[in-house]
Amino acid sequence: MPAQSFKVTNQINVWRSLTFFDPATILRRLRAIEYELAEVDMDERVRRLRTPGLKTYREARDAAIFVYGIGLGKQLPMEYAPFEDADYDFVARWKDGVAEHYVPVQLKELPPSDLNPRLSIENLLDGIRADVPKTATALAIKLNRRGQTDLTKLPIPRLPHRQVWFFFATKPDSSTWRIFGDALGTPGHFSFSYPESEGTPPN
Repeated sequence: MPAQSFKVTNQINVWRSLTFFDPATILRRLRAIEYELAEVDMDERVRRLRTPGLKTYREARDAAIFVYGIGLGKQLPMEYAPFEDADYDFVARWKDGVAEHYVPVQLKELPPSDLNPRLSIENLLDGIRADVPKTATALAIKLNRRGQTDLTKLPIPRLPHRQVWFFFATKPDSSTWRIFGDALGTPGHFSFSYPESEGTPPN
């Protein structure tokens, strides 16, 4: 067996051993927790999952939103597993008949302007290393800022990723979202709603 084939097979075996999650289930649980904590007095950084200790949970939620939206757009029940490696942060999985498919995904974010007002989407893209070998990893960028850029006119620099996707909330309460991509191919938009929990938000 060629060395490259062995490497790919070994990587897939590692991914098969991971614990995968249904993104809708995770998102509903997180929304229910948000409702429960809505009236609790706490540090706003904690509420927004912006402390170093909560970064993992924030990224897991962002991964769930992206995979949930992509799954709806492609009409495929997709799952994800948080798993950091050299150039990705989680792995998405879906089944086509009996065949399993895996895609490693690198997660980036354009943070809110109150956290980093100088960073633009162009700066973010330019800061991603391009002098590395081509990879099968997809790049998913969360745009966490009001006043979105016209993504259809955004120049995409040379990147090593196989695909580039953008996703962002379209309402202040994050109840609706939109995905744009693949920006390296023939991109399009897909809108979807956040999966609500069975509970109701506080008045």
